[in-house]
Amino acid sequence: MKKFFVLFALLSAFSVTVVAQEANQLDKDSQTSVKPVSEDMRTIQLGCDLARYGYSNKSASALIEAARLLSSVTIQPATDERSVEGEGKANEGKKHSAVSYDPNQILKDAKKYAGKDKTLLALADQVEKSMSTTHRGSIVGAKTIRDCVRGNTTDVWKCRFRGGETALVIVVGDGDTDLDLYIYDENDRLIECDLDNTDNCVCSWTPKWTGSFTIKIKNRGSITNCYSYYHN
Repeated sequence: MKKFFVLFALLSAFSVTVVAQEANQLDKDSQTSVKPVSEDMRTIQLGCDLARYGYSNKSASALIEAARLLSSVTIQPATDERSVEGEGKANEGKKHSAVSYDPNQILKDAKKYAGKDKTLLALADQVEKSMSTTHRGSIVGAKTIRDCVRGNTTDVWKCRFRGGETALVIVVGDGDTDLDLYIYDENDRLIECDLDNTDNCVCSWTPKWTGSFTIKIKNRGSITNCYSYYHN
């Protein structure tokens, strides 16, 4: 499944409207209504995309908007079980990327890129102030884990998803290596994957029943990649 959507006009008032299309899908096998992906997950996806754009282009405006989007969603720490496949190299080389998906760190970096631009600094301060207020996000919406996968190693996560509800897994790495994402059902059958040459991975599917799924994040490079892993 290939993703990711176009980065749009970043400036103007730095406001982004995330429009979730609400189409009434039917699961062909069960003939039951399928619940669409939540707006919170779409907001996270867009926020991460803007963060990557901001870091690669040293754009303070993009980072400020990314921090605003990511901080606008109430994200719960995930409690997924983790295991590791493979052995990373002892000498993994030097890391180069400084990409972060933590809103607080993003804002710090945005201010650095903004330099002495008073308008951008004021916008960053405004977002920072709003981050201390109550979030609007759902209580039981998105969940996240931030972790690192060593070179030539696979992180394995176990997670439960609800039947008839669209499941979405997002993995965004730090940019140093290629990450691949695999989704297996409880019968160890591969049901989705994202195998492009980046560490920006998205998989979406609709489970026919509620059950446990295995999420594998494989590092194709020789350097540790620190990633953020989100799911609904």
